[in-house]
Amino acid sequence: MWDAVTSRQFREAPYKTVRNVVVPEDPVTVLRGGPDRTGDDRAKAMHRLKEPARNGGSQEDQDQMMEILTRAATSDPSPVLRFAAIEALGRFEDERAMKVLISAYQTADGLTDAERAAPKPAAERSAVVPAGASAGRLPTRTGLEIGPLKGPAGYAPDTVAALRCRCLESLGRTHKPEAARFLAVVVGAGGADASAPGGDDPEVRQAAVRGLSECRQPEAVAALAEVLKQQAGKDVVLARQSHAGLMKLTGKRLPPDPQQWNEVVQAGVTIAPEPSWFESTIQNAAFWQKK
Repeated sequence: MWDAVTSRQFREAPYKTVRNVVVPEDPVTVLRGGPDRTGDDRAKAMHRLKEPARNGGSQEDQDQMMEILTRAATSDPSPVLRFAAIEALGRFEDERAMKVLISAYQTADGLTDAERAAPKPAAERSAVVPAGASAGRLPTRTGLEIGPLKGPAGYAPDTVAALRCRCLESLGRTHKPEAARFLAVVVGAGGADASAPGGDDPEVRQAAVRGLSECRQPEAVAALAEVLKQQAGKDVVLARQSHAGLMKLTGKRLPPDPQQWNEVVQAGVTIAPEPSWFESTIQNAAFWQKK
């Protein structure tokens, strides 16, 4: 409410602003409003959005919302709208959502296709031999060629990392085997020849493990076991996160021993029933207490 009464919209239309706080507009209607709606309105609508196909909507509603979220998650100039769209896609069971989230991860730098395809400028330019200095004239060319000045392109590195983290966490909530395989690649458990942009960022790697811990697929268990094997005695945070994820997905209370978890994977993984909210809270509290 405080955000509403201190906003510019409240000064322009106080009654409508307060009414929308008490009884929010239908998010589908807001998102269909297009550019006539403010970015703040659209972001809030995405946070409230429920998947039309699972909530009495038509196939046309589903397709339109997927199109809007896809455009916002992969190419919107506002990182705020990208965050909101990525989070909304993580709640969708639509088969297209996973591919959009992977695309959103790969385009999280905020660059346009032209900027991404353009060759990067050389760090150092070769010097040009001065010429035309005879007869007392100034050189016609300086010793260094300077191209036209350009502003920064894309998002700041911390924004890119945050967007990638949100994509990975949302991918885990899709519970798709393909999502688990992509998360494994990001965290470095997808094979020696597989890599993904941002995989060298510790925060992104931790987000990939969090995503794997939510992805209720045998592929996620295998990837977490590989992370535990790789990071045991090295990266304490990743090792603990992967161990917690293994216990959550399998329901087994084994120690953080890579060999024992490898035996679990080799014997065939059975995903445990999803814990209740209370059980998850207790498990998370115990995990952070150990830290």
